[in-house]
Amino acid sequence: MNNFEWNFPTKINYGPGKVNEVGEIAKAYGKKAMIATYARGGFLDSIIDTVEASLKEAGIEFVTFTGIEPNPRAQTIDKAIDKFKAEKCDLVIALGGGSVIDGSKYIAATSFSGGKAWDYVVLGDRVPREYTGAYPIISIPTISASGSECNAGGVLTNAETNEKSFSRSPYRFPKVAIVDPELLTSVPLSITKDSCVDIFSHLIEHYLSSHSESDFADRITEGIILTLKENFDKIITNLSDTEVRGQLALCSIFGWSGLQALGRTGSIPMHSIEMPLSAIYDLPHGRGMTIVIPPYLELMADVLPHRWAKLARRCFGVTEQDDLKAAKLLSVKVVEWLKSTESYLTLSDVNIPSDQFEKMADDVVRMFPGSKANTTTGPRPVTKEEIIKIYEMCK
Repeated sequence: MNNFEWNFPTKINYGPGKVNEVGEIAKAYGKKAMIATYARGGFLDSIIDTVEASLKEAGIEFVTFTGIEPNPRAQTIDKAIDKFKAEKCDLVIALGGGSVIDGSKYIAATSFSGGKAWDYVVLGDRVPREYTGAYPIISIPTISASGSECNAGGVLTNAETNEKSFSRSPYRFPKVAIVDPELLTSVPLSITKDSCVDIFSHLIEHYLSSHSESDFADRITEGIILTLKENFDKIITNLSDTEVRGQLALCSIFGWSGLQALGRTGSIPMHSIEMPLSAIYDLPHGRGMTIVIPPYLELMADVLPHRWAKLARRCFGVTEQDDLKAAKLLSVKVVEWLKSTESYLTLSDVNIPSDQFEKMADDVVRMFPGSKANTTTGPRPVTKEEIIKIYEMCK
């Protein structure tokens, strides 16, 4: 088991109607807030109104920045940073999904530390700028997917270069996450499906890439996967079930919190391979992961077959005793599961052509280089040719 440090500093305020308490909660963290959210004109409009009303009642000044995109653009976030500083804000309230919350982390930390949002992301051999601090963040998730409401990570897309990358910093942990299951019931079926697969992708990345063993982490991960699967079946038949939404919220939060990887932190090759799909084609991240997961599991099964086999047996009912044979069944069982929830997708289903596969693979190995040339990190270095093969298997 690896040495580790782990901290979970975000306070979770959970329950139906908790969004109405944001004003009172905000009093402890600032005097003038920026509400960061998606563009108006959708289901969030009434929730934005609720947040604004709560802040007014609590005597908190605020400005509202709308227009953060799915796959948040660095250029949009820089505009928000300029407004945050011009308005002399001292608190960010992130209202939305992982894209908004990720973007809000860049707003809070870059406003404090200086520069542009893109200065801080991982980008090949470039040394990213380091944060010196951040303004407080209150997160109000409207979807359960990335767990961004309680972690320090965040992705960002550069619309000028069609690159998508990430950074993390302990300064960027939200102070409070207001998890209101009534807000989560507004998520439509297709996005709910994408979000559940996104949670699954987080749970299996470290599980299937670490060479270290941690029985504790394995059992935590397996328990969350089983809870996710059970509640995925339930939520697609009743999108308004707040109890089920609450269970999925916990799967999201703790599925990418570090708790699921204590003692065996690994790498995230599937996420790296998906990022060009989001960057070039603006594909929602969860949908991209739905496409990438099955071929990755199939192609890489022989790398750590005992890990693949353990997951297949403990979470997907595989009884085969030979590790390599069991490992090869994992992708089969995952595809069966995705099809049973009508979530399975290919690149042709989302109208993505094959003409950019080599460029996308080049982007992956350039931006997220492995220990050998033309590779990205994984359970072993994943070669450019294997990345192209995965894209081809996604068709």
